[in-house]
Amino acid sequence: RTIPIAVSMLLVGSSVGIIIPVMPYVVSNIGLSAGEFGMVISSFAVAKLLANLPAAILVERHGRKPYLVYSLVIISCGVGGIGFASQFEHLVLCRTLTGVGVSLLRTAATLSIADCSTSLNRARSMATMMSSFAAGMSLGPAVGGILADKIGLQSTFYLVGGIYLVLASINNFLLTETKVVPEKERVFPWHQNNVGRKRRRNQAGKGNEESVFTSMQSAVQQWRPLLENRNVRNVVVMNGFYWFALSGAQMTLLPLILTDPSGFALSPTSVGEIYMGMSLVQVFGNPTMAKYIDKIGKVPGIVTGCSILSASMFALPFCTDTNQVAYTLGFWALGSTMLSTAPTAFISDHVQDGQRAPAIALLRTAADVGLLVGASTTGAMADMFNMNVAVHSSASLLLLATGWFTARRLADWHQS
Repeated sequence: RTIPIAVSMLLVGSSVGIIIPVMPYVVSNIGLSAGEFGMVISSFAVAKLLANLPAAILVERHGRKPYLVYSLVIISCGVGGIGFASQFEHLVLCRTLTGVGVSLLRTAATLSIADCSTSLNRARSMATMMSSFAAGMSLGPAVGGILADKIGLQSTFYLVGGIYLVLASINNFLLTETKVVPEKERVFPWHQNNVGRKRRRNQAGKGNEESVFTSMQSAVQQWRPLLENRNVRNVVVMNGFYWFALSGAQMTLLPLILTDPSGFALSPTSVGEIYMGMSLVQVFGNPTMAKYIDKIGKVPGIVTGCSILSASMFALPFCTDTNQVAYTLGFWALGSTMLSTAPTAFISDHVQDGQRAPAIALLRTAADVGLLVGASTTGAMADMFNMNVAVHSSASLLLLATGWFTARRLADWHQS
């Protein structure tokens, strides 16, 4: 049941990968600073942050499949619109649309995998989805770099937007609904008449169904008992710090460092090759790391992944040639691989089935707060000082957060 989702994520990863080596040149053509680019990244985070909770409610209410289709249409509009962007505000609008679509897509895909897995194999099941996405990401950057050199920036975005529309059509035909219908909602022949009368009454009086806003209030109230759980609270905070560092160092500064005319000055094709290498590490590392995490535990996986990632961030400004950059980013990708499934698998293991959707929404919200604050803060710091100082600041914060998380988990272990 997870194969169609994996195929979907493979194609989505390919489309995302195509865009990665192209965005720095769009920023350069429009004339944005590192701080403004950080704000563009933050607009994506704001959209995801605001959409996470409604997405969890809608996916839980209407099922997983519809939003594995509708989300791709929204993403198509956002990505294709970048081809028309000529100023800062246009990019912000396009990234906002993309953020809403990505929130819907990730929520639907994650809950679909959670529906089909157990606590014994959840990390490995989610690794299948992440490996497929990473496989697409490994191919996409190289293709994106070649496309940008051959057909131009605008045409590349138009093409990727079209790919998302095609994928939406494919999902509509291939995917099946994974949400389990409670026994009381199933229709048996001897209940058909009663169910028919009940449906007619519900259609006549739509007030019986909660509005999305009311459901959002209810979901937020569910976050309180979730946050009272120390296991959930600690991993949510840690996930926020991880995304703070990742959005600042990888999403905002790394593309600018690689394409800086006074530095490495890489072409779109070369940038695509580097990102392809990072994705290949994730493709081949995801299954192995997932088995490792399932064996030793999610917490050691989180700590190890954050430690590797922060060390790689510290090393990047000291690289003097592309070979050193490639080795550093290889370890960088390895750390990210461990963190791609461990937090979600951990929080899924520590909540009941009925709490899984709001718990995952809470985890995504913490990530988006980190993404929002990290991208804008790190970009502004790069404008005030330089990009090397900004990267080291992100690495230092992640390392401090990892130490805090480790200390809290050790304290909980001793108390138990």
